[in-house]
Amino acid sequence: MKKYVASIAGAAVLSCAGFLGFGQVEQVLQNQGNDQVAHAASNQSTNETKETTTPAKPMGGLSTHVLDEVKGKPAPNVKVKVYRVNEEGKMKYLHTAITDKEGRVGSLLSPKEMKEGTYEIHFFVGDYFEKQGTKGADEFLGEVPLRFKVTDSKQHYHVPIVAAPGGYSTYHGS
Repeated sequence: MKKYVASIAGAAVLSCAGFLGFGQVEQVLQNQGNDQVAHAASNQSTNETKETTTPAKPMGGLSTHVLDEVKGKPAPNVKVKVYRVNEEGKMKYLHTAITDKEGRVGSLLSPKEMKEGTYEIHFFVGDYFEKQGTKGADEFLGEVPLRFKVTDSKQHYHVPIVAAPGGYSTYHGS
């Protein structure tokens, strides 16, 4: 089954292309495994479709991405700690990392370190927002713990967070 996804940015490109008179709009398909993702781009040519491929994703391991909802941009220099949680709920510290200029930690755990079980990532967003001058007056969020389960250690787990001084959201990324 093929899936076609249009992002908000793609819709904006479609709208702007029509509004600015760029002519016809081209759709670029990007293969991702068994799925295809459609990206909109303006083009004055006829209805051409280009296919591109993406490099293979790493097998296993853990990565994260921190996005600053206030600025609408990646959050660089956020401290992130990862722990393994045993069956009794006790946490074993594994690593500390700092997000890069794109708000990413590409390898929080390597494929060799990744095992089935429960993990917890702690995002120190309070420190980040304080340095940005956007920390809430009530200092609502400081350290955000995020507990998740690894059921297939050969699968790559990407656990991003979108944070603001007053809240956050997450999802099982790809």
